[in-house]
Amino acid sequence: MALSFEDFRASLLSADGRRFLGIQLTDAEAQQVHDDAASAQSWYSYWLTTPAAASAAPALPAYPPVQQAPLGDHDLTRILPAAPGAYAGGSPYPSALPPTDTAPRKKNVGLWVTLSILGALLLIAAIVVVFAFTTARHWTKVDVPEKPETFHSEEFETGRFDVAMDAVNPCFVNQDWTDCINAMQAQYDATCAGVELTESAAALCADYLSAVGEMRALDEPGSYVATLGDYGSLSRTAEIDTRQVSNNDQAPAVTHEAVCYLGFIGECE
Repeated sequence: MALSFEDFRASLLSADGRRFLGIQLTDAEAQQVHDDAASAQSWYSYWLTTPAAASAAPALPAYPPVQQAPLGDHDLTRILPAAPGAYAGGSPYPSALPPTDTAPRKKNVGLWVTLSILGALLLIAAIVVVFAFTTARHWTKVDVPEKPETFHSEEFETGRFDVAMDAVNPCFVNQDWTDCINAMQAQYDATCAGVELTESAAALCADYLSAVGEMRALDEPGSYVATLGDYGSLSRTAEIDTRQVSNNDQAPAVTHEAVCYLGFIGECE
């Protein structure tokens, strides 16, 4: 059976008792441990874990108290047990409690838990980023719509000519028949010949030239014009048409490439 606390506390007051207990303290330090119940209890709990406690007798002879040595200016308020092997260099154990592995282990466990949580959060963040980039949707966003081309009407000359005939006959009564033929031929040549005619103008000119041909067939020396026919004088004008001309105002759409991440980050439709 291990030594009782009171016996352990009494043994601290002699050098032989401390040697028996396997505790290395000076007389002054042992006196301070003895006088402080909490410190003595701490040392006792520590001593019970040492091999010396297993071989200690249940009772020790009482040792006379050792006179307490003055501590000077460096008075210690509490002397605590040393960790195993801590007195190899002659230095007392500096901790406020007996050595134990409990506190460091708790600190290590807390550190590992914190690191594990941080690692998990970083891993989740990395997975989210990779997923966002691999599933990103690229699309073309229209900033300004396309402006369609507009037109306006414009008149222009087609290059063909219209021919009109009025009621003023180029001949006159009692005119020489040949002179009348030449006057009508001059009308045709000046109006219908050498130009591109419209369909209606070509028909009119052809009819006019046919009439001149019929008059030539009837020409005889001494013939004259007795009455005027239905043919008058000819005139021509350029054919005018209309067309649609571009205003040259077409403008392409203004666009840019947009990216949408996760359906709500970036530029999403």
